[in-house]
Parts: sequence; structure tokens; C-alpha cells
Amino acid sequence: MDTNKIEKVVKQVISDYCENNNIAVEINKDTPLIGSNRIMTSLGLVNVIVDIETAFLDVGVEISLTSESAMSGRISPFRSVGSLCYFIGKQLGIEK
Repeated sequence: MDTNKIEKVVKQVISDYCENNNIAVEINKDTPLIGSNRIMTSLGLVNVIVDIETAFLDVGVEISLTSESAMSGRISPFRSVGSLCYFIGKQLGIEK
């Protein structure tokens, strides 16, 4: 697993969510997932988190996006697509 694969999986899950919910947005590293300009509701984010964990599990990679470190961090890993990808990479020992 490398950073490109992580980004591909995350973007695909978010893109699928947006398509299923008629949300027209370009998904890139700066796309906000939380905050005032977010592209989804809180419930949508929860669904996307579960779908991302499942997508990684489907390729034999177990991650937990609802871990203590994710929820208690000073800066949320869910603020953008890029920060989420970085957090996943860090969990997998790819990003330092």
C-alpha cells in the first residue's frame, strides 16, 4: 500500500457517496469534509468513514478511523480529503 493507493481508495469512496447523494463537487486533496464548506453532513461523514474502512478491508488492510488518536487529536484528520489520506498513511506507517 502506498500513498497513491490510499488516495485512490479514499477519493473513490467519497466520489461514490457524492454521486449517490447528487452532490456535484470535484474531489481533490483540499476538498473539506468538515467545517463550514463541507461537502457532506455529519451522518454522511460517518457513512463515508465506514465505507473507507470497508474498502481497505476488502484489499486486506485493516484500519480504524474512529480510533482514540483520530477523535482526540488537536487537529481533526477529517478536515479534508488530504488530511484523511495523510492520517491513513500514518496509521499504515507510510506517512511520518
